Amino acid sequence: MEQRDEQKLISQSVIAEHVRTYFRSEITDSEVKRNCIVGENSRVRKSVLEENVRIDRNNLILNCHLGKCTYTGPFDMLFNSDIGSFCSISYGVTIGPPEHDFHRLSTHPFMHNDSYGILPKELLLPVTKFEKPCSIGHDVWIGCNATILRGGHIGHGAVIGANALVNRDVPPYAIVGGVPAKILKYRFPQDVIQKLLSIEWWHWDEERIQKNAHLFTKELTLEDLKNIK
Repeated sequence: MEQRDEQKLISQSVIAEHVRTYFRSEITDSEVKRNCIVGENSRVRKSVLEENVRIDRNNLILNCHLGKCTYTGPFDMLFNSDIGSFCSISYGVTIGPPEHDFHRLSTHPFMHNDSYGILPKELLLPVTKFEKPCSIGHDVWIGCNATILRGGHIGHGAVIGANALVNRDVPPYAIVGGVPAKILKYRFPQDVIQKLLSIEWWHWDEERIQKNAHLFTKELTLEDLKNIK
C-alpha cells in the first residue's frame, strides 16, 4: 500500500482499521495494527505496532516491535528494539542508539560510508550500529530524557528514572536512576514480584483485566494476587 500526499506518506505497509496518522507522518515497510496513532512528523520504518500503540509527535521508530497499548512521548528515538506491552515511554527518550567505534584511528563514519569519497569502496568497513538489539519487557516505565544503550535488557515492570543512562541489564520491577543507572529500590517485595512474573497480566485480554480491576486500582499485596479471577 502506498499513499502519498503533502501531509503524510504510507508506503509498503499494512495498515489496519481505525489507525490515525497526523501531519507529515510517515509509515514505511511496517505493520500498524488496529487503533494505533502515529503523531505529527513521526516516522515509523521497518517496524510493527501492535493494537492501541500511540506514537507521539516527532518520533523516529526504526526496526522495532512495540507491544499493545505501549505509548511514546514527543521527540523519542527508538532503534532495533523489542518493546513489550503496556510500556510508558516519556519524552526525549532514546533506546538503542547507534554508537561510534572508538577502537580505530578515527570515529568518523567516512570509514563506512562511500558518499564521502575518502576511502575506496573495497576498504570500507561494515556498518554494525544495529547489531546489538535492545529488549524492553512489559509494563516498563521510562522517564523523560533517559537513554538505554544498545544490547540492554530491561525486565518486566522496571522503572527507568528521568535522565538515566542505562548501560547494563535491569532486573524486573527494579527502579533505577543516575549516570550510569544504578538500582535504587524495587517496586514490590520479592514474593510479590515473583507472583507478578508468574501471572503475566500483560497477556490478559480486556475482559480479564476488567474482572480483576481491584488489582490495578489499589496498592498491591500478595494476598490480592492470590485472589485472581
